[in-house]
This record gives sequence, C-alpha cells and structure tokens, in this order.
Amino acid sequence: MHFTFSLVLMEQYVAGAIAAVLASFCWSIAAVLYRRAVSGLNDPLATSGLRVPLALAFMATLSLFLEKGGSLASLLVSWEALFWVLLATTIAIIIGDTLYMVALRNAGVSIGYPVGYVYPVYATLFAVLLLGETLTVGLVAGLALSLTGIWLSSFKPPSRLGDRRRVFIGVMAAVLAGLSWGLGSVVFKVAVINVDPLIVNVIKLIYLLLIMSPFIVRLKVKLIKEYLAYALLGGLFGLGIGDWLLYVSLAAIGAARAATLTTSSPLISILLAFLFLKEEVSWRQAAGACLIITGVLLAASL
Repeated sequence: MHFTFSLVLMEQYVAGAIAAVLASFCWSIAAVLYRRAVSGLNDPLATSGLRVPLALAFMATLSLFLEKGGSLASLLVSWEALFWVLLATTIAIIIGDTLYMVALRNAGVSIGYPVGYVYPVYATLFAVLLLGETLTVGLVAGLALSLTGIWLSSFKPPSRLGDRRRVFIGVMAAVLAGLSWGLGSVVFKVAVINVDPLIVNVIKLIYLLLIMSPFIVRLKVKLIKEYLAYALLGGLFGLGIGDWLLYVSLAAIGAARAATLTTSSPLISILLAFLFLKEEVSWRQAAGACLIITGVLLAASL
C-alpha cells in the first residue's frame, strides 16, 4: 500500500516537472513569435490583443472538456472574485504584456525576455510589502543578482538591435513589465484562492479581448496575414498552452518546484532568438540571463 502511494506521488511529480519544462519551452517559442509580430505590426497594443483568440479558443475548449462550466457560472455570480481577476489581468496582462511587447520590439528577445523574467523576485518583494510575508536573505541577494543581470544584459547591446536609445527604452519597458507581472502575480494569488485557475485564465482572456478589440480594429489595412499568424500562434503557445501547463505543474508539484523548473526559460529564449531571429547574442546577454536565473532561484528558495 505504501509502495503504491509512493509510486503515485512519483508519477505526479514527474508529470508536474514535465509540465513545467514544457511551459518554459512554450513561453520561449511565444517570445520569438511575439517579436516577429510586433516588429512587423509596430503596434504593441494591437499585437497584445491579437494573441487572444486562439488562446481563448484553446482554454474554453479545455474548460468544457474538463467540465468546468459550473465554476465559470459561479465566478460570474461572485463579484468579489471577478473583481480580483479583472484587477490582476489589468495590471499583469494589459499593462505588463503591452510593455513586454515594447521590450521585444526595441530590445529583442535576447535582452527583453530575460530582463522581464525578474518578475518572480518582484512578486516576492511585493508579497513582503503588501501581504506581510517575511523578508529573507535570499530575496535581498536574489534582487541584487537579478539587477546586476539586467545591467549586464543591457550594457553595450549588440549593434544589430539598433541605436542605444531605442534599446534603453526596450530595457526600461522590460523592467516595468516585470514589475507589473510581479504585482499582478500577488493579485492573482488572491484571485485564485476560491476559484479554479483554469477558469481564471478563461475570464482573463475574455476581458483582455474586450479591452484590446478597439486597438485591433484600428489596424485595418496594416494587418498582414503573416504577422497575424505570428501573433495568434504566439498567444496559443504563451497565453494558452504555456499558462495551462504551468497550472498543471502548480497543482502537481507546488509553486516553489514549478518556479525552479521554469527558470530555464530565459536561456531557451536566447537560444531560439539566435537560431530563428538571427539575433546577435554576446557573452553579456548569456551571463546576464544566468545571473537573473540565479537571482530568481535564490529569492524563491531561501
């Protein structure tokens, strides 16, 4: 009996670990697709909105398949829960992801993604400030390492990314995106206390589509099918499959282990940017990403 229980736990852990690693790959693929889309459309708000339809279709189908319709109805009745979901979405997705699009457009994937990925450290910091959680040595050391990684990644950027002022704007957008994601993560933590995370994601995507629709409509003739495809597929991998895999991982192995296993995402994104976007990646970007990953791990574990 004990052996059977241990075997079930092991299978659950393996499934959760695989889900976390696959989530990292999905987010990294999404970053490359977003970069292609926002560079072509040159409209971060519209690009952010165009990510939603395929992701929403995927999540809605999944929620129906898993018979979560009752949870959706209960959320619509619970105004308090709905308020927290919409507030978290506004902070993290509408504001944070739009800044992220600016970062990818101006600074590229190799800089914009790792710099924005500092958000778990910011989330821990916001939890200390807003929720009264304990300030740890790991958080202080992690924040210091992450900030050093940001400086190293953005110092003397590759010349192919454009002029330094443009890259600097991208770096600042990535930092602000990370702060938005960090604060949004704390609010999402409140939002999912009594609501299924899958349903939270469906509501999040519906709200995002409604808010972003005017920016999508204004594109009109500028909308080229190639860039539309990049945005839609990026949303499917990032907001749809990637986020769902994260929820699976969180349920199976917990937040700490899931966060640890997804820290490979910045390095994966740098590799994909080099292979598919032909971005020039210097030792500074690689070293900066490693410092950021180390900082995130320190903040989460100590």
